[in-house]
Amino acid sequence: MNEKQFGEALLNLDVGTGPAGDPKVLTERVLARDRRRVRALTWLAAGSWVVAAGLVLLLLVVLALLFPAMAKVHDEAFQGRLTPAQREAAQVKLDVGFRMTSVGITVAVGALALAALCTLGLVAATRRATLRQVNANLVEVTEQLKQLRQALAGRPGP
Repeated sequence: MNEKQFGEALLNLDVGTGPAGDPKVLTERVLARDRRRVRALTWLAAGSWVVAAGLVLLLLVVLALLFPAMAKVHDEAFQGRLTPAQREAAQVKLDVGFRMTSVGITVAVGALALAALCTLGLVAATRRATLRQVNANLVEVTEQLKQLRQALAGRPGP
């Protein structure tokens, strides 16, 4: 059953046109499915945040190493220690490193966006699951009230 069919089945429980079987079993299936979905989205959101945070920390370390090396190559006192060919090779390596770090920043931003989307999905799924749980509890309370009314109606008066 898909989401729409589950919702229709729950709405039709009181009307009596729902699918054959115990309404409690159907409700438990829906709630179990919601629990699995929320659990999966929780792991997905947490994992995506860990990956995004790891990427950001890695980029911070790379930049913390890259900028001093770039400054060292451009330093006047250090220029005499390298031949022009060595200086040019070091500059090319540092430029490539800086460009790769720029690509890494783009990937980290994408990972952060994915983590944010996963979190929004988790919030929405949790909200839907909570509303279904409340509805299931209200259906149960309604059934208990019906049974109580029937028991009071069948009892002889004082």
